[in-house]
Order: sequence, then C-alpha cells, then structure tokens
Amino acid sequence: MLGRKNTKIEFDARQPPQELLQNPQGYSFIHNFKVHFKSSGLQMLANKIDVSVNTESPQMPSPQLVTNEFNNRMVMGNAHTNTRARFNPSSFHITNIEYKESIAMCYSMSNANSNYSQQQTPQQTIVQSSFCRNCGCRVTPDSKFCNKCGTQV
Repeated sequence: MLGRKNTKIEFDARQPPQELLQNPQGYSFIHNFKVHFKSSGLQMLANKIDVSVNTESPQMPSPQLVTNEFNNRMVMGNAHTNTRARFNPSSFHITNIEYKESIAMCYSMSNANSNYSQQQTPQQTIVQSSFCRNCGCRVTPDSKFCNKCGTQV
C-alpha cells in the first residue's frame, strides 16, 4: 500500500484491549484460526487449514462464522475434473477449531494526502475526510451519518 500509513495491532480476542473496545469503528479486525478436519470417518489423522474471519468487532467471532468461512473455502478449493464428481457435495468433519491470533488494522491516508496537497498548492488549506465503512462514500470529519447510505460514522 504505497503512500498509506497503516498500523497493525496484534491482540488476543478473548480479552481485547480497552482502546479497541472503545473505538472499534476505527479498525478492521482479522481473526485467525487453525481448523482441524477429516474428509472421511476412516481417516486416522486430521488435516489442518488456516482460516481467517474478518469482523467489525474486536470480540471473538462465533464458531459458526469460522465454520461458514471454512465451508466456503473448501467449496471454492474443491476442484473436480469429471462432471459426476463436480456435482457431488463435499463433506468434511471438523474435529477442532483452534484460535491463533487477532489483528486490528488501521489505515490512514493523512500523510500521503497532505504531502501531495502541499506540493501542488501550498497556500490551500487541507481538509481531512474519511470514508463510510458501509458504502465507501466520502464523509466530512464533522458528519455523524453518511450522506449516501445513512449509516452512523
């Protein structure tokens, strides 16, 4: 991400830090899990796959969200060569969901925009703006709601 100032905070979602609980809208949260699964009852050892779940909250996502993300990944990654196997549903048995870590990402364009604006027009006042998390529309800093979709900023 060229020109962007980003910060990454690694934390434990079982006990998130107070700064993330007080201002969750300023971050994007990624929760990482290791899912152990078997493709048949006869398989002795379980396979493992890393699954990431994106949320708007620093709290631990529900096991159902992790399971849904796992199922989506397995359906997308299950490529069959013949037509009969392609339309047969894949079945996996999850044996364990292991929590690994969570990451809070905060992106800011303030440094890149201000440097560029000062080079082009030094006498012009720079007004920082933000974007709606729901629709991506530009929102002024004093706005409390998005003008396009009405979501609280």
